[in-house]
Amino acid sequence: MTVEVADHGYRYITRNDELGEVLAALKSATVLGIDTESDSLFSYRESCCLVQITGNTGPDYIIDPLSIKDLSPLAPLMENPDTVKIFHGADFDIVSMKRDFGFRFCNIFDTMIAAQAVGHERFGLFDLVQNYFGVTLNKKYQRHDWSSRPLKQEHLDYARLDSHYLPMLMQLLAGESRERDRTEMLDEEFSLLESREWTGRSYQADDCIRIKGASKLDPDQLRVLRAVCSLRDGIARERNRPSFKVWSNDSCLKLAASAPADKAAMQKALGENHHLVRRYCREVLSAVRKGSKDKSPPPSPTKARSKKGQTDLPPFTRDNEPLLAHLRKWRNKRAEDEKLGPGMIVNNTVLKGVAALQPAEASELSRITEIRRWQVKAFGDELVEQVNTWKASRKAKAEQAGEPGSGRRRRRRRRGRGKGEGDGEASDSSATSTASTKPPQDSE
Repeated sequence: MTVEVADHGYRYITRNDELGEVLAALKSATVLGIDTESDSLFSYRESCCLVQITGNTGPDYIIDPLSIKDLSPLAPLMENPDTVKIFHGADFDIVSMKRDFGFRFCNIFDTMIAAQAVGHERFGLFDLVQNYFGVTLNKKYQRHDWSSRPLKQEHLDYARLDSHYLPMLMQLLAGESRERDRTEMLDEEFSLLESREWTGRSYQADDCIRIKGASKLDPDQLRVLRAVCSLRDGIARERNRPSFKVWSNDSCLKLAASAPADKAAMQKALGENHHLVRRYCREVLSAVRKGSKDKSPPPSPTKARSKKGQTDLPPFTRDNEPLLAHLRKWRNKRAEDEKLGPGMIVNNTVLKGVAALQPAEASELSRITEIRRWQVKAFGDELVEQVNTWKASRKAKAEQAGEPGSGRRRRRRRRGRGKGEGDGEASDSSATSTASTKPPQDSE
């Protein structure tokens, strides 16, 4: 059975006086569905290009920050604790509006998190709207450059629907979460969203270590990678484009691994007709030479981890990977039992922290900054139990693997003693010699 949502049309707000009308219409609203559109796929530093808001009743408002330079009049709506601000995937929207408009937020509901909490395997807005309302949303403009103007009718028709269904969707999901006893979980998750802050910073040369696959490079190759990525960032900033649209991470890795000394070597590494060879050959070869001559310390994964916090935890190493695999199996099974998404039990970052920490009791889990209080309460003892189970299993396997070797050594000693029988003092001498050298091996 699907639910019908009334359509009261929409208004595209581009002037200050129109923004005042929006405030007057929404000041008594108890819920606000909110979404934003940005130009993150088209600019070096993305910005918020549209803000869509839907109250208890229509219309849907599409507010244009590129036309209205000051959106501060909306701030009281966002901070009002008596009004629920509803987002779908709130994290990016919240930090973007804090960064661009200085908003603060109180009383948030995230329909994506709520959908995961009540067991939806497909929790995108497209899927939820189709499931609850029988409406198929248009995905055509998901990757549109929302900084471009003028906006066409079809762009506005697309944008308004991202907030249109949120008030009713919240009502349905909130009811299901109460039935599933997920309220405590959601309260903590939503409270954390309120405190999210923009953490973007200017590019740092050692950020190249974050590229997937960089950890497989040797120190000399990492220095070349750093030089090539720094060149790419400079070009991206100058052209106001995202770095990945200048050239790909894969190209950076190939250049670092091969360190081409000339155009022919660069063509061999990337392909004869690669656009980097055509457009940036001289600049790239210069960066490669610079990186090859560089004698400074290479980018370090340890430095990258320390920037993310959790300095109180032991580092996650390759030795922890078997325990991580064990914990993932447990997590995925618990997700099936609880009818939750695996990430809602505990995400992989938390599991890595557990594998590195190997806690003896649940209270130690608080050292993992990403873990939630409700997760410690619900699954903390189980996590500790799984760590202990894995340790005991590993110990038993090690002891079992060592028994055949010990048996062979005992048989060799028995054969050695048999050969010495009847030799009198020589036999005693041999036994003394054996006793002085074998016990360390027995004790292994």
